Amino acid sequence: MEELKLTINMLPKGAWNNDFSKTLSKKDWDKLRNFALNRANGQCEICGYKTDDLDVHEEWDFDVKKKTQTLKYIKAICSRCHGVKHFKNSVRLGFGEEAEKHFMKVNKATEMQFASHLNKALLEYEERNKIFRWKIIADLEEFGGSGIEVKQNNIPLIKNSYENVEWDKLSYNDTKSMFEIKRNDNIIGSPKIVYIEVDNYQGIIQVKSLFADKIEWYLDGKKLKTKHHTAGLFKTEFKVKNFIGKQFYFKLIGIGGETLSKVFELLPQEVL
Repeated sequence: MEELKLTINMLPKGAWNNDFSKTLSKKDWDKLRNFALNRANGQCEICGYKTDDLDVHEEWDFDVKKKTQTLKYIKAICSRCHGVKHFKNSVRLGFGEEAEKHFMKVNKATEMQFASHLNKALLEYEERNKIFRWKIIADLEEFGGSGIEVKQNNIPLIKNSYENVEWDKLSYNDTKSMFEIKRNDNIIGSPKIVYIEVDNYQGIIQVKSLFADKIEWYLDGKKLKTKHHTAGLFKTEFKVKNFIGKQFYFKLIGIGGETLSKVFELLPQEVL
């Protein structure tokens, strides 16, 4: 099979929010977007389909050893080609079969060739997911972005104080050893932790709890954020993007008492 016109390119988890359509201002992104659309002139730059409703897609090259993602191109493409590019999402939405057929049509490929290419893309995706942070490299001038500054995301890594905890198997004594609990004279009791999850790809800690009216977040001993709750299961998250500090923790407060977490450490992000 000749070089593919249309490929599957799965963004690794650490790069999910690095694309310029999300990190640039609307004004700057529109500059890049309109440059691609004007160049395409109503025709998909991959398959040639003519339409006035083109998407604008960013293609990246990833270097695992250097932990870099380098902008390869920004193209105006049709929704069908875009669905192939983001094949995992097409499958999730129920359009996997349509994306597969479009891949084979554009590339004049067989089902076996599609399967081989998909398997290669999945292996690359898993290998790239070993990297939490990517350094962004892009020359936006060649894509109509003269003067646009490329900024690196600053997302510290979270050292999880509750890593590998099996939350559904915890006894009350286990909980007392992992949290500082203060109980009031109330039958409900202090807030109960259902689970704590840390997403170090995006720098997010998620807490799910019961019997809490609010959660307070503290960074280096200073209260940073408070979120209130009315009733039932309380699911909340805390994002550390652009935080400058060393440690944070949270306190759940309810009519039955308080539950104080251990300290979570913030480590410098893994970039060159």
